[in-house]
Amino acid sequence: MKTYICLLGLLLGSAMPAYAASYNLYIAAGTHTINGAGGTTINVWGYTDNLSAGPMVPGPELASTENGSVTVTVHNNDTRPHNFVVLGVTTDTGSIVAGGSKIYTFTTPNAGVYLYADTLNSNVNREMGLYGALVVRAAGGAKVVWTGGPKYDFERVWITSDMDKPRWNDIASKGGTVNTSVYKPNYFMMNGMGGFDAMRDTNTTLVGSVGQYGLARIVNAGLFDESLHFHGNHMQVVMENGKRQVPSEWTDTINVKAGQTMLILYQIKFAKNVFPMHVHTAQMETSGGVYLNGVATLIIGQ
Repeated sequence: MKTYICLLGLLLGSAMPAYAASYNLYIAAGTHTINGAGGTTINVWGYTDNLSAGPMVPGPELASTENGSVTVTVHNNDTRPHNFVVLGVTTDTGSIVAGGSKIYTFTTPNAGVYLYADTLNSNVNREMGLYGALVVRAAGGAKVVWTGGPKYDFERVWITSDMDKPRWNDIASKGGTVNTSVYKPNYFMMNGMGGFDAMRDTNTTLVGSVGQYGLARIVNAGLFDESLHFHGNHMQVVMENGKRQVPSEWTDTINVKAGQTMLILYQIKFAKNVFPMHVHTAQMETSGGVYLNGVATLIIGQ
């Protein structure tokens, strides 16, 4: 559940934040299904904003504006300790005991996108599905990357991830000890989906008219680096790990390291054309070994 409050005016002579958001997140164990050839059902742990629902992979999107106030109450409904950290933003890495809750309140940094995750258990908890994105937009709802920054016409959030079902998920979900020195993921996802679904999902595909700019907020929640390749045109890297890239870099391939983020601007140049966006490592383009059901989506000119 989330609540937004617009705060205007002054209090005791000090300017109040322009935006505040309040969220409830619930940590739960359950399953996550990847559809299509090579797909499967995987045991996961995840965050959700619905007390009566199972875990979401990735977790719910959290949103604010620059210098906004965010309060997140995290309820641990699992039988294991967990935590909630916005990487590069919050500093409380302590655990939430099973059945317990903790309130996190913080002020958002620069506009951009940030990974939140459970950082406990040597990356096992994050790999199991406990991750999501905090989106920080420019003040006032302007469609600019940051206040006074480049403009865009539409945006997408892309969360890439990977899971090692037999050696990590199957063992951890049954209470076993994962050998973290061996990690051989066999499922790779875009927004929690295999590529067959991500290429049809309207909240994932970059779709626009000729001349429009699409902003992709990219979060690599996985444990492997992702080399993402854009067909059809070069794009601009405008932010990396919360730091503005001025001047921006033009390229057709970016390396988003594990646990890190990037913002890119892509201009639609061709009408009635469809181009792929996919990871440049063949293994990561698969789901259970089946190509192209891994990290992939489409760029569509209308």
